[in-house]
Amino acid sequence: MYTRITSEDNRTVKLAKRLLTKKGRDRSGLYPIEGPKLLAEALDHDAEIPFAFFCDEVADGFPRHGALAGRAAKAGVDVLLTTEKVFRRIADTETPQGILAAVRKPVRDAAAFFSRPGAIVPVLDRVQDPANVGSLIRIADAAGFGAVLAVAGTGDPYAPKAVRAAAGALFRASVLFVRDADAAVALLAAAGKRVAVADARGAVSCYEADLARDVAFIIGNEGGGPSRAFADAASLTVRIPMPGGAESLNAAAAAAVLLFESVRQGGALA
Repeated sequence: MYTRITSEDNRTVKLAKRLLTKKGRDRSGLYPIEGPKLLAEALDHDAEIPFAFFCDEVADGFPRHGALAGRAAKAGVDVLLTTEKVFRRIADTETPQGILAAVRKPVRDAAAFFSRPGAIVPVLDRVQDPANVGSLIRIADAAGFGAVLAVAGTGDPYAPKAVRAAAGALFRASVLFVRDADAAVALLAAAGKRVAVADARGAVSCYEADLARDVAFIIGNEGGGPSRAFADAASLTVRIPMPGGAESLNAAAAAAVLLFESVRQGGALA
């Protein structure tokens, strides 16, 4: 019923290994996911999955997840059984769960991205750590804002570490890439979005500012903050009140505060 692969020279094994690199992901239009939970979620959301490897030599591989393999096969996925040696060559995790699949990256366009009136848009401005990128997409998805703008220089959201941090949010959230901050500002202006940046010296508390509609929250680089183009275009500069001793929050924590405050105010879903 399933094909068994034992050679590292197999064509699909080589492709799966290339997906561990950004170049390989960009060229193929695919990205890797690991583990039964992510594969089940990908199937739940009708993601395009060309192939999935199940390792039949580890406890969490094929023997335990035969039903999932059957479900994948019924959905048109090419199910491949392989050895532990081969599987470890294509897995990114130190303790593989015995399942790895390739998922087709969705294609997004600006017209569809900005199609909902009043929508809130989180903007990732050169956020570099893949774990932060994945966490921010997960936060946006959890808050109900299913569209994220990513400016060039932002870490690859389809890198394995980012995919794990996103915890399935990539199957629901739309990620639109733009070449630079100037292009993003132009897109946001055309869509009628107000640019909001967080600043500890901001005159207005985020709990007092109007964050309910047509706001683009700029989540800046971990060390440098937002790009000059966003700072110049900002019509809202808000602070997050911190009565404790900390001077600032990391990008993910700040984004969570701002996005969920928008939800509290009745923010329009993206």
